[in-house]
Amino acid sequence: MQHADATAPALARTARGAARDPSLDVLRSVALVRVLLWHALAWAWLSWVFPAMPVMFFLAGSLLAAGTARRPWWRTALRRARRLLVPFWAFGAVVLATTALTAWRSGGAPAVGEALPDGVRLLVWLVPLAPPEGAEGQQGWLTSHLWYVSDYLWLLLLAPLVLRAARRPAAVLAVALTGLAVLELGPLVGLPTPEGALRTALGDLLCYGGFAVLGAAWARRGGAAGEPRTPRGRAAAAVLGVAALAAAAALTRLVPLDRGSLNSSWLLLALAALGWLALLAAVAGPLRRSSARPRVAGAARAVTARAVTVYLWHPAAIVLARTGVDALAPAAAPVVAVPAVLLLSVAGTAAAVLCAGWLEDVAAGRPPRWWPTAARPLRRRDAPVVAGGAPLAAVAACAALAVAFTGGPSPSLLAIPGPSDRSALTRSAFGRVDDPAEVLAVRAEPLAELPAEDLQRSLDDWVAATDGIDAASVGVASGAATWDVVWEGTSSVALGEGLVAGLPVRAASLTKSVTAALLLQEAATGTVDLDAPVPDVPGVAPLADPAHAAAITPRLLLQHASGLADYAGAPGHDSAQLYGPAELASLATSRPLLFAPGTDVAYSNAGYLWLGQLLEHVTGRPYAVLVAERIAEPLGLATLHVDDTPLPGWVGSSSGGVVASPGDLARWQGALLASDLVLDADGRRQLTDLAERGVGLGTWPFCPCGTDGDGRRWAAAWGQTIAAGGAFTRPAERVAVMVHLQPEGERALEVAPSLGGVLMDALPGLEAPGP
Repeated sequence: MQHADATAPALARTARGAARDPSLDVLRSVALVRVLLWHALAWAWLSWVFPAMPVMFFLAGSLLAAGTARRPWWRTALRRARRLLVPFWAFGAVVLATTALTAWRSGGAPAVGEALPDGVRLLVWLVPLAPPEGAEGQQGWLTSHLWYVSDYLWLLLLAPLVLRAARRPAAVLAVALTGLAVLELGPLVGLPTPEGALRTALGDLLCYGGFAVLGAAWARRGGAAGEPRTPRGRAAAAVLGVAALAAAAALTRLVPLDRGSLNSSWLLLALAALGWLALLAAVAGPLRRSSARPRVAGAARAVTARAVTVYLWHPAAIVLARTGVDALAPAAAPVVAVPAVLLLSVAGTAAAVLCAGWLEDVAAGRPPRWWPTAARPLRRRDAPVVAGGAPLAAVAACAALAVAFTGGPSPSLLAIPGPSDRSALTRSAFGRVDDPAEVLAVRAEPLAELPAEDLQRSLDDWVAATDGIDAASVGVASGAATWDVVWEGTSSVALGEGLVAGLPVRAASLTKSVTAALLLQEAATGTVDLDAPVPDVPGVAPLADPAHAAAITPRLLLQHASGLADYAGAPGHDSAQLYGPAELASLATSRPLLFAPGTDVAYSNAGYLWLGQLLEHVTGRPYAVLVAERIAEPLGLATLHVDDTPLPGWVGSSSGGVVASPGDLARWQGALLASDLVLDADGRRQLTDLAERGVGLGTWPFCPCGTDGDGRRWAAAWGQTIAAGGAFTRPAERVAVMVHLQPEGERALEVAPSLGGVLMDALPGLEAPGP
């Protein structure tokens, strides 16, 4: 095969004739150990110690380049994909079986993930081009780390581009760091930025793809031959490493880290990893000599030979380890519990290597061995042992994991984030901006009149240009005092098949902002303490987990941070049955918590039904009456009311029962977030206090966003998306918008903020940001 790259022949000769570089095996082994420690303990400082995943992609890129020096890229990619997928399929079979067995033990139906379409959820367990999902009750412990499998598979598919980019590593590094800076710091200067899965894909491509390119470039330039050999070169590498780590530390003022973890920022992770690689280059000689010692090299080769097995199975080992420690020594001090968890996690991972590691040998075309350092491979007479032992080990693993997850994860698992928790990466960073006025446009006075023609034109153009949306009904509100300057309009793709302007629509989960406002009003009078345990409420069953009952407060319920699971899918829930609010709340309180209260966020309609019952208990008034007396009548929202008609398997009430016209819903949002009509200044401060969880009370932030000089997080807009659209308020611009779209579903939820922004941008009178 001909290679245009002049360094490739030398690389090929090195790959054929040189001994295996033991330092690469040592680095991969250290990275895997660091991953296991991080997932087992979740100590924030560990994320700064040898950032493992960028290093693993660096090594993956170097091996890819070395492999293509000996054979065509596609053959190298197929070999590495086979070595990855065969162990992955075995692991996936156990995860799916565990999910089904856990559901059977719990009396429910097995469900694997919700973010992916139904037809894709099982397909990605065969070809994981998207990260496979697990059951909600597993809290990501068996699946969230599988993003690496998907990213690695994409690396193999994009191998020709990676190898071509490796010819200009400096340019690739500059583009990657610039792109990550724009992705994470762009919102601070008003730049638009993607959210959700698109944001994660771009961040992974720039960060981990960049390190794969650097690894390929390192290999193509001779690997060890290209490392600094003079004292001056080693000193320069050390200075560069320290500077990169210092830059990452300094940027924490602009990019606050979720739970202090470096893994919540691609930019800082990339800088820290560059720093560590530079420091390793500065000590490359001693590192290589140490790695070549027989015992060190042998241990590293053994770990490398089972790298995929270790990575796939170690979270399951941690689950069993923590569950066992919680069961046998629930009150053990950390000095006892931590070593026990680590010892059992290592033992469980070793057991997985013993039972399933030989699959890596089969996938790689090597003689299979029970243990990577075994003197002889398995022989034909061992086949009955393998044929009987492997299924028995799989059944035992399924049974043990099903027992661990039945009733929910154990307390110590709930107390730490799941492995590879990437939720912080899906949203824009709340970077440091001392004065939000530096980046936010403002409108000095409310609008006395709305430009109907401009708004209708913008609405028509948006509907015509947006795929998957047939019709829209919107409301725009501004004005002084009661936010009574309103425009309502509709648009549709087909004439005569649209929505009627001003017709009431279901507010759905926008109801939660109403419930939050009522709770804040009660808190202001002292009848409800938002930070005290939720009191007993007639009709709502006690929490199934009494150990955490005292930790669940109304504020955590308002922030979806209580750990309360939703009622959908709960044992006993019948999607054809009619329920009352207390009954559905009780189905949820009877389920195990998803996580320890206050440690994570999981959307819960049931939590708001519980809060509605609490309001009725402390006021003695039905929820619908409270909404009428305190919200609709004082604000003059003639169409706003609560529809308490239950639907099979669902009830709206304090979670989703409000109905109103788009104009009245826009007025409500403006009055709530940008006036004293509903809440005083302290109430609004609590409503929009994001704290460390990035969630308000019944409302959500929309970027541009940041952190001011006092450490308080701010956002340019507030509101919520729903299956039929959403509502958005820009307090600084004194405008609020409600959009109702058809058809309902994921597409409407995805594009609703875009229409809200188009309508707000069509309004006059904005003053540019600045001092």
